[in-house]
Amino acid sequence: MSFSARDTKAYRDDEQSGHRKLGVQQREELVKNYLPAAPNRARSNSRNRKDTGHFGLRKFLKSQLYVFLYFFVHAVFSIYLRIRVAYRVVANQILSILKYHHNTPDYIRRDVSTLSRLPRHVSVILTLEEGGRGVDVLEKLINEVTEVAAWCASAGIPRLSIYEKTGILKKYMPQTHRALSRKLKTWFARHQGPVLSLSTRGETAIQTPSRDHFAQDQQTLEVILISEDDGREAMVDLTRVLAEMAQKGRISASDITLDVIDNELAEAVMPEPNLLISFEPYVDLQGYPPWQIRLTEIYCSPDNQGVGYQVFLRALRKYAQATFKLGK
Repeated sequence: MSFSARDTKAYRDDEQSGHRKLGVQQREELVKNYLPAAPNRARSNSRNRKDTGHFGLRKFLKSQLYVFLYFFVHAVFSIYLRIRVAYRVVANQILSILKYHHNTPDYIRRDVSTLSRLPRHVSVILTLEEGGRGVDVLEKLINEVTEVAAWCASAGIPRLSIYEKTGILKKYMPQTHRALSRKLKTWFARHQGPVLSLSTRGETAIQTPSRDHFAQDQQTLEVILISEDDGREAMVDLTRVLAEMAQKGRISASDITLDVIDNELAEAVMPEPNLLISFEPYVDLQGYPPWQIRLTEIYCSPDNQGVGYQVFLRALRKYAQATFKLGK
């Protein structure tokens, strides 16, 4: 509604005079004619209560539907996981009976004889258990190392690298070497076991005496201990050495290529493995040196718990069936 000319003139005259011509009540009467009618409070309150009840019921039903779908999906997924875990546990138990090695190298040679190819270098990730007594945990870790080493020696794999994140095995190299020697002696005849070499970065390798007078074609097994520090520290040391040589003019910047870095890291730490086995139920590299696994085949067994020969054998089969496509 537009203001009338008379009311507009009266209001402006009063404003110009400093609101001295019209009183407060007169100004209210002047504006009241142009205000909208007051709403009916009773009708408005009833409509609000009706709308609130309608939309509140709809919101409640919708929230209950979401809750039902949430628990339904979780229930179905939980049932699926339990069935999958139970199936794989039963399958592993059956395979462990049919393919158990009985601490005999001939059984392992028979299992791998049908494979089209075997890796020359196998690397495994082992985990030091948290909690428990320190001696028992370390002894269990060393037992796992000796088991995997015996499997590799029986399968004819000449190189094995053991990755343990903390590097505790490096502090007990003589004890680890003795445990490995005892394990191989129990698996192989006294003079038919492989020549064992245990090494790590920055330490002198521990080797068993050669038995050339017993067998000319005696097998060798090289075991390398690595940890999380071997990735970062090896790169830092190599960078420092190359930078110092470049500053002294011994090499030029163009001489530092990927092949040079690869060769230096292979000598400092270890060559790149062909197959990396994780005994965890999911792929967890735990800080494994990244440079050493650029082209490595990685295998893990879902729902697996602990170090087992069945996982080792399946990893070798997957490696034999894998197709490698390298870019130019």
